[in-house]
Amino acid sequence: MTIAARIRQKISEQPQHELVSGHWRSISLCMDEDAGEFLNVGVVFSHQGQVEVRMLDTFDRIKCLFDTRIDPNDLSRMLQDIEAAIHEIGPDLPRELASTIRLGEPLYASGISPIAVVDEFFADVITLGRPRPGAKEYNFRYQSTPKLRQNVFDLMKERMHMQASRIIQADRYALPLRTGHRIEMDIPLLSASASGTIVSAWFKSPLVVENNLLQASADINLIRSNTDRTAAAISVLVPNKDSGLTQAEFNKLDAATRRQLERIRATGIEVLEASSTPDLADQTVSWWRSRCA
Repeated sequence: MTIAARIRQKISEQPQHELVSGHWRSISLCMDEDAGEFLNVGVVFSHQGQVEVRMLDTFDRIKCLFDTRIDPNDLSRMLQDIEAAIHEIGPDLPRELASTIRLGEPLYASGISPIAVVDEFFADVITLGRPRPGAKEYNFRYQSTPKLRQNVFDLMKERMHMQASRIIQADRYALPLRTGHRIEMDIPLLSASASGTIVSAWFKSPLVVENNLLQASADINLIRSNTDRTAAAISVLVPNKDSGLTQAEFNKLDAATRRQLERIRATGIEVLEASSTPDLADQTVSWWRSRCA
């Protein structure tokens, strides 16, 4: 058999994947308004009415460019907010999200999965995310709360069917306060007797994780104090030792996460935690089955 024939045979024996197609766009941010320079900080892929997003989550090159003028924790929170806004808007994204946040022109792309497409273009255009010469390749990949929620919701719908639609909230909840005012809150799971939320703690920065958990617990406790929904749960995705963090990074993050979760438990909120989305969905489904009414 010739070399060409062997190659054709090998290709024919490989499993065929159904390609997903759509349009990808770069996400750029102006970090120094005096200079007016926009730097690529993320990639979004729009496909079949959905979006897949990946934002910059390593800041070594940012520190080299801006020294102490940019706080990595503040930047990380800003990038999370940008990603959350993109998920909320959906695939029909404008050219600008703000005066300092631009999206590139939509360009056709296809691949074996939305994540594969995003990762390919991220590696090409997000030069700020590349390791510095001689630095160790960074294996950790953050998981955003909007994406985690969507994945958990999909699994809940598969396992709970109509029950899931009773508790999953499509819009932000407008909480009526005893003062007569209303406040919009991020409460994605709600029934007549219980409230709940889903939060990703799968980030490198302990400060970002603590802030996410603090905001989530504050929203839940506000619901508990202003309604008859006394039962409450927070579903949290937490990294494990195989997540790609170094041992020192994992120890620091784990200590901060445990500290915040214990504070949440002390307020009477039940904490459901897991290191994979399917496991977290299982726990969330189990907790909510008797609280859907």
